[in-house]
Amino acid sequence: PPPTATAPAQRSLDPTVEPGELVEPPPTTAVPLSRTPEPTIPVTAPPQVDETGVALPPPLLPDVPLPAEFDDPESTVLPPEQLPPPPPPTAAPSTTTAWAPVTILTAKDDVNSILPVYDAPNGTRLSFPDRDVWSYTFRGNRLVTRLLQGAPGDEWVRVELPVRPNGASGWVRAEHFDWSTVNHHILIDVSDRSVALYEGDDLIVSTSAIVGKPTTPTPALSGFLVEKLPNHNQQEASIVLGDWILMLSFFSEALNSFGGGLPRIALHGTHIPERVGEALSNGCIRIPNEIVETIAERAPLGTVVNIVA
Repeated sequence: PPPTATAPAQRSLDPTVEPGELVEPPPTTAVPLSRTPEPTIPVTAPPQVDETGVALPPPLLPDVPLPAEFDDPESTVLPPEQLPPPPPPTAAPSTTTAWAPVTILTAKDDVNSILPVYDAPNGTRLSFPDRDVWSYTFRGNRLVTRLLQGAPGDEWVRVELPVRPNGASGWVRAEHFDWSTVNHHILIDVSDRSVALYEGDDLIVSTSAIVGKPTTPTPALSGFLVEKLPNHNQQEASIVLGDWILMLSFFSEALNSFGGGLPRIALHGTHIPERVGEALSNGCIRIPNEIVETIAERAPLGTVVNIVA
């Protein structure tokens, strides 16, 4: 359970001011904090070696990051010619295909290292623009991936990875992962500005939502839930994130960075529930705290997330 909350710092919250969004700090630079940080999520630093036993520097395992105070500065917006190519259009979800149960591979607890990713079984090792793929996340939780090709007992499997570029995939050794099946999905409709959680065909909860504004739109992508971060003990700067931060596997396509970190998209709570149904965020999806609490409790890691325009 989360630590006992102390009274958050009080401040006047002007609902006409668009607050900052969640950012994922860069992998090699500590994020300076000018105020009291959130309580640290318990993390035990794993051995810093790769699969060959060679010592390696670890990624940072900081507290839950504080969001930027204001909207994104213009300097973080890439000019159109530097933006990565958009992914293929995401088809509208179908109850007969898109919502079939999916297989999730989670890095085993005893694997604490970089996980090499290849273009084929025993093929060429892949590199990614931001960092290597580790068996644990930036905040010390286990890496979650989605199976694309392979079956239990195979030596190699192809998985979708929660790294940039969006939709990145590769071949990994199956022995490093535990297998599970997820039958939950989250549908986020940007046009309707709505969020719904399903288990199979059964609706669990739905709500209106705040989505990205035109200059930093919520991307229409398919991915999965990779991390659930409690945020009940809110400090002044983190109150905009609400009670839970549900990290998704993909990133903003309008921003190359944000607030000094990677622009990962998240589904999280809000301190301005009266503004749900509007487009004013930097790409993240904000919903009332009581709804994000339900989703955090009911949606397992690996839950499919489809965002449609």
